[in-house]
Amino acid sequence: MIATLPIEEREEEGSCAAIVVRVEPAGVDIPVPAGKALMASAQSVGIRWPNVCGGQAQCGVCAVEVLESDMPLPVPSLREQQMLDRLSVKPRHGGTMRLACQLVVPASARVSKPGVRKPAVS
Repeated sequence: MIATLPIEEREEEGSCAAIVVRVEPAGVDIPVPAGKALMASAQSVGIRWPNVCGGQAQCGVCAVEVLESDMPLPVPSLREQQMLDRLSVKPRHGGTMRLACQLVVPASARVSKPGVRKPAVS
C-alpha cells in the first residue's frame, strides 16, 4: 500500500509548476513536469538514472519502487506491465514497482532507486 506524501510544487522559470519526486537513498529531489516520465525528467536536470534501453520499457534496469505518492499512480501500460512481470526485482520496502522510463507521476512522491546519481559539480 502506498501512503500519502504532502504535495510539494516548485515553480520553474518559463514553465508551470512541477511535481517533485524525492529519490532515495540518494536524497535527490527531481522536478517532474506534468505529463513527463520520471526518468526523462531526472535526465533533463543532469541526474544519472541507470538504464540500458534508453526509455523503451525493454530492459527493466530503470525499475523504481514507489514508496509514497500523494495520489494513486496511473495503471501501467501493457508494455510496462509485461516488463514488470518479468522483473526479478521485487519491492523491498512495501511499495509498488514501476518503470521510471514509463511512470508519469500524478503528484509528489517518494521513490527508492539505488544507483541514481546527482550531477557532478565542476
